[in-house]
Amino acid sequence: MAPAYPPSPCTWPAGRDDIGPWRARQLRLVARRLFTGPHDLPPWAAGAWASIREPLAAVMGQHTGVFLSALALPTVGAPLAAGDLLSALPHLLLELARRGVIGEQGLWWGAPVSRLVSPALGADRRFNPPLVGVLFESGIVTLRPTEEWRLAPEAVPTAWPLEHGGWLLGADTNPLAMNEAHPDKSGNALSFGSVPVAEWLSALNTARGRLHAFIPELAREHANVLVGIVPVGQDDQMSLSASYQEAPGLAYLSLHPDSLTMSEALIHETQHSKLNLVAWTDAVLENHGELYRSPVRPDPRPLWGVMLAVHAFLPVARLHRALLDASAPEANPRRYVEVCRVNHEGMEVLRAAARPTPAGAAILAGMDALERALWEVSGAA
Repeated sequence: MAPAYPPSPCTWPAGRDDIGPWRARQLRLVARRLFTGPHDLPPWAAGAWASIREPLAAVMGQHTGVFLSALALPTVGAPLAAGDLLSALPHLLLELARRGVIGEQGLWWGAPVSRLVSPALGADRRFNPPLVGVLFESGIVTLRPTEEWRLAPEAVPTAWPLEHGGWLLGADTNPLAMNEAHPDKSGNALSFGSVPVAEWLSALNTARGRLHAFIPELAREHANVLVGIVPVGQDDQMSLSASYQEAPGLAYLSLHPDSLTMSEALIHETQHSKLNLVAWTDAVLENHGELYRSPVRPDPRPLWGVMLAVHAFLPVARLHRALLDASAPEANPRRYVEVCRVNHEGMEVLRAAARPTPAGAAILAGMDALERALWEVSGAA
């Protein structure tokens, strides 16, 4: 019989929706920032925003859940959280039009529009020169006086649904995608490499299917958290991945020939999204910026980075433990011990140095209990 492991708030699910309330709070905060600003806009854009602000607030008041679900899309939430209102607003209006909640008069966005992306429609429409204003109505977008876009899925899509929720994205509107903190990387430019989309879909679906087969409780959480995956090329040697606090639910992943490595990367980046959601509304560590040795990076890292690493690798260890307990053909005892050592080293740093806030204390206590349980049966203790 497989050993029992303690649930860990925000790290390992306890049989309930631990993350949903944090996501709801984050989306409401994004909405508040949208309407309260301040937004640094040129005069011509400030006028367009002023004309639409109150009607848009009325849509939110009448259809709050729909409005917040539109903000949850990376095409909307990522640029808005990064302060790029001019990119975020037309995408928000597009999603509200697609959902049919814009009134009969429609909403006119008077600033230039150079691109409209929608994962649900599989759309990435570019306009050169930019459109001089766009009228958004329920189910219809008037691009030019004689050209209407009826909001049906594109015949040739640029986003593809994944089997367990979310999309493989062929278009990315995150303005921070090329911002890179890792010394071995230079940003996260969207690229399928030389691999066809069908192969990407197969690899991602297989990697996520492994989670459903061996750690279903975490897989169910992923279905609610992971919104989109941006491909960043193929690499046979390294698994490259990234995520951003401004874009929870969005993961940047390279294609790796080892499917189990892909499963690890999916867990890793989705874990970052979970902890980033908490950090949107609650401080986690009082001393998050102090530098310490990291178990997974060559450079000294803020204590927050050490916590992110351990938080990400604890469920990776759980996956490997589940594979071992099931005597799965791909079970790798050496990798399991390696991950447990990383977690133990990082957790020792946190035990010695972390000064958590009340919100962080509950998360750290759960991480501590889970790490101790895994370490005890790792064979490395």
